[in-house]
Amino acid sequence: MMVKTAGRWLVLASVLVLAAGSRAAEIFPVGPEMQKRVDFWVKIYTQYSKEEMVLHDADHLEVIYDVANVHESFFERLTRRGRKRYLESVTQEYRTILAKLATLKEPIDTAGLSDKELFVYNLWAHVQDADKFARAKDNIHAQAGLRSLYQSGLQRSGRYLTEIKKIFRHYGLPEDLAYLPHVESAYNHRAYSKVGAAGMWQFTGSTGRLYLRVNYSLDERYDPWLSTDAAARLLRHNYEYLGTWPLALTAYNHGAGGMKKAKTLLGTDNLEEIIKRYDGRAFGFASKNFYAEFIAAVQVAKNYQRYFGDIAFDKPDSFKIFQTPSQMTLDALASLLQIDKTAIAQLNPALRPPILRSQRRIPAGYSLRLPANTAVETSEWLAKAAPGSAQEPPQDADSYIVEKGDNLSTIAQNFGVSIAEIMDLNDIRNPRSLRVGQKLTMPAARSGRTAAAQVAAFKKDSSAVQPQAQAHFQPEAIDSSAYLLARARHHAASAAQYGPSPAADSAGYFVVTFDEPQDNVIIVQSEESVGHLAEWLGITPQKLRQLNRMGPHANVQVGRKLTVDFTRVSQRDFHRQRLEFHRSLQQGFFSQFKVQGTRTYTIKNGDSVFFLAEIIDLPLYDSKQPDLKAIVHDVYASPATDKKSALREALKPIGMKIDD
Repeated sequence: MMVKTAGRWLVLASVLVLAAGSRAAEIFPVGPEMQKRVDFWVKIYTQYSKEEMVLHDADHLEVIYDVANVHESFFERLTRRGRKRYLESVTQEYRTILAKLATLKEPIDTAGLSDKELFVYNLWAHVQDADKFARAKDNIHAQAGLRSLYQSGLQRSGRYLTEIKKIFRHYGLPEDLAYLPHVESAYNHRAYSKVGAAGMWQFTGSTGRLYLRVNYSLDERYDPWLSTDAAARLLRHNYEYLGTWPLALTAYNHGAGGMKKAKTLLGTDNLEEIIKRYDGRAFGFASKNFYAEFIAAVQVAKNYQRYFGDIAFDKPDSFKIFQTPSQMTLDALASLLQIDKTAIAQLNPALRPPILRSQRRIPAGYSLRLPANTAVETSEWLAKAAPGSAQEPPQDADSYIVEKGDNLSTIAQNFGVSIAEIMDLNDIRNPRSLRVGQKLTMPAARSGRTAAAQVAAFKKDSSAVQPQAQAHFQPEAIDSSAYLLARARHHAASAAQYGPSPAADSAGYFVVTFDEPQDNVIIVQSEESVGHLAEWLGITPQKLRQLNRMGPHANVQVGRKLTVDFTRVSQRDFHRQRLEFHRSLQQGFFSQFKVQGTRTYTIKNGDSVFFLAEIIDLPLYDSKQPDLKAIVHDVYASPATDKKSALREALKPIGMKIDD
């Protein structure tokens, strides 16, 4: 009787599994052509290591020519151009074969083909296209294996998956969407791409601001729970706007507007048909394969033991959630609750360095996560965090009035702090801009001396400084490499390799090249859009376009002069919002990249930062940075007596040396 009952349960379980699979197939359909793409990505996720480069056709992914085994230590020593040349040499043989096949008339006499030519010919036997070989010779793509990355993502997913599925259920969305981070970040909540996408769900700054707080104090893209909620809302919007999940998911990569355009232009919502026929400029390999990557990721995740065996999944975080009753610093909060602030920072990755250093306060009403074993009840915590204590200024903050002969180097030295910290706290973009009588907010002195003692020590030592009419910048005294590092905005290695560095020294530098507007004309800066500028001005994008005789959908280019309207906001308020935006961008970049080492390179006439970043393999903050001549000019225009030494220091942070 028990066997019979067990059998019934087994049949019932099988029926439930089949029913669930059928529903998933209806929600996330996969046609014959899409299945070929899915099969390819399953192989990439499960078979090929990062040392294996799969050479395949970019449109017919089932056509795999070869797997180039590239030893990691060799490959990483190459520059980006070196890697490209190496792969070019590997693929050239197949281009030559495809070019030869393209010249032969059908039916091709296979007896006259070499073994490798016959192999390539047979790879394409299933494709009925007279020009297939001619197209294929310029369509070879190299894809690195992702087995180790996917396996790491599986392990990390244990920390988040239950909560992610709960959030998606809350919004009435398919739970399988919870596996999308396998494609985006491998569940790394500190992930940061070279194009500025951040967090587990890889929100760009502009998209992130639609759903999250992204500013100098908070970047909720890095918060795995808040960003999951934002991703759920974005995916729901995409689905409601486009009508199918294949299009909605592709829009997560390509943009909802772009997919709507493709759908309207071709008159179909069939993704396979859109991939085949749509030739949008930005609709490239990544966008065409995003849906297939997702389906493959889901299949592998649900059958991980078949590919990876047992996985030691990370355990979910355990925490309590409290809302801060008023603004308070992290130091004050940690002291009140007697909790290590490092533990608070780990549970609240949206907190950025200014809050982590208690230079800015945690906002009132912020939902803060605290360790689950925190020995404090909500009522007790609220009583301790009374408004009186919360309104105290940031701990150890002080001020200093700039006097004649001051420069940032001597002030920083006498206060026992860094130049970067002073620039950061006071929004100083150029150290030359100090004014006599200017009030500076000073961070805590690491030496522990009081402000009075610091000022007294400074005045005592300042007798050696000759009085001048205005404070000025002295390159021979300042940490020139630090300042010019901010100018160059370059670092050589991703934090993905060396671990997150949210409070890295480089994160403290903030330099922009624009000033507060003096009239109604501004110059567009990198990363700014019509939407950004209109928002800061308090007007509609259409109004801004009309002021500048732009088309209804036109955007702006970096360096363009725009006429703006300051009737709704002051020039100062506009400038403040603009600074906050660029500070946020720079902070996000600098918190994820750091200098790994140096290489020797002889500067040539006409070299630019963009070119040097390419040959040295550095991530660029943006492509509109001043060229190398501007950095050299700054050094040689300074009063430094030893120009060569100053230039040597200035070039260190971007991985360059000057031969003696």
